[in-house]
Amino acid sequence: MAIAMDFGTCNTVFARWNTAARRADLVFIPGLSRRFRYRLPGGADELSASVAPTLVHYGEGERRLLGEQVASEGLVDHPGTFRWVKLDLLRGNNKKRRVNGDLRSPIEAGTHFVADTLTFALGALGAGEDEDLVITVPVEAYDQYVNWLRTTVESVAGARRVRMLDEATACILGYQETARNDDIYAIIDFGGGTLDVSIVQVNLGAEGLEKCLIRGRAGEELGGMLVDQWMLARLKEAERLSDDDIREVGTPLMRAIEEAKIKLSNGDSTADVTQLNDLTGRLVSHTFSVDELRGLLQRHEFFKLVARTVDRAVENAQSKFKKLRRDFKKREIRRVFIVGGTGMLAGVREFVSSLFPDTRVECREPFAAIAAGACRYAGQNYDPTLVHTYELKSWNPARKEFDDVPIIEKGVQYPTSNPNDSGSHVIVGKYISAASDQARALNLVVYERSEMIRPGSIFVMGPDGRMREQTGEAQRVERRRPLNPEAEDFIHPDPPCDREETKRFVVGFGVNENKCLTVSVKDTRPGNRSKIKGSDGRLLDLPVRDYPLVRL
Repeated sequence: MAIAMDFGTCNTVFARWNTAARRADLVFIPGLSRRFRYRLPGGADELSASVAPTLVHYGEGERRLLGEQVASEGLVDHPGTFRWVKLDLLRGNNKKRRVNGDLRSPIEAGTHFVADTLTFALGALGAGEDEDLVITVPVEAYDQYVNWLRTTVESVAGARRVRMLDEATACILGYQETARNDDIYAIIDFGGGTLDVSIVQVNLGAEGLEKCLIRGRAGEELGGMLVDQWMLARLKEAERLSDDDIREVGTPLMRAIEEAKIKLSNGDSTADVTQLNDLTGRLVSHTFSVDELRGLLQRHEFFKLVARTVDRAVENAQSKFKKLRRDFKKREIRRVFIVGGTGMLAGVREFVSSLFPDTRVECREPFAAIAAGACRYAGQNYDPTLVHTYELKSWNPARKEFDDVPIIEKGVQYPTSNPNDSGSHVIVGKYISAASDQARALNLVVYERSEMIRPGSIFVMGPDGRMREQTGEAQRVERRRPLNPEAEDFIHPDPPCDREETKRFVVGFGVNENKCLTVSVKDTRPGNRSKIKGSDGRLLDLPVRDYPLVRL
């Protein structure tokens, strides 16, 4: 059996595989979970899903509340409450803020939430040590985020096997009964913080899905939280609120706006937002309509960003199919599956349908599909590919500046392997040389690169737990994030290395089954005593093989 955890920006979902019924059941954790009620676009029936709000509150002393505990005590808007920690971690934001005299960070809050809620879920289920844990991650997640999540889960997993699965593959597994052999599907995962689009092809066997081939992918930082931001900016403009007004009531006002957005998504034509400023006695009040919400989405080019992301995923798939000597047209996509709460926003399903005029668009399990599908993953096979490029910075003596040198390009399938060297993940080799004579340390910092749209003006949580506005313009940005920034003195040559020894150190890179970049290093000089240095200060003798670089 398998237990799945879909760690989300706003809500986290747990599911467990029901062997007798051959289905995945969502898990309700007493005290931490709540029944989230919603209506599907165009549907009249009210549905519900068991979710744990992704909230962590730090009280006096060692008191810590999680999930629905925070909401039930009215502490969602408290400065000691962390919200949206997943988005902070995906963005690499780990700014600390002072809570009850202690400094707390998003990574600390995220670690407490994931470890504690998973522990409660395992206890509530009476889970055995033979049950796999399957944890889902966004398509565009950086290695540092994936490694943090895996390490956190492993800290409470005991003897259980931990498997990581991207959310798009989990979704197609959740809709497995709909899939047909060799057909191509589009997954649009539209959550609170991100939009991920994947084009997948499935292979079916006698027991169901045997392989899920990822043919194309694209992602953006576009989700329900950003829509909340636009609604807050609209309210600020309409009600002529000052920056002080936002700082004083911004956090509870944002929650009221989120609730209004949900009402409009559930079919209401209007939704009221009211919030009293206890300091000034001013009542902030505004009524949002469905038309006003649609207008905001149009004004901020929401639908244009969705279309661009879909186009990038399709173009990526066309490139992949071309390498397989096959043409691919968007009309070949048999079905589009929309998951995530933002997919239920007014106009989203209709717009997605316009992008796929020859294809049926479904949104049956917006909250449950990913966690339910992840439960099916134990023992299944899928074909993952990298969505980011790994590169080194190499000194160019002629130009006297650093060049970006790709070592593994996006689109490569993992785990990687060298057919001439069974057991090793190395797929690319490079020589590392010294920049000066008698060098006693060589640099090996690796960067992970991606491209995304950076939103414009947004409201952010300040160090005091209050809302503040940051202004700017939307733009496409290229992000480079160092995986091992402390590796300035990674290789320690013994004896020291001179500039002319250009082929002394052979370095190979690969990606293992957990999407972790690995490095293999060899010193070709006979009788050497060279080592590499980890972030913990330990020195490891060369040669080393398939060493997980992100954990240094």
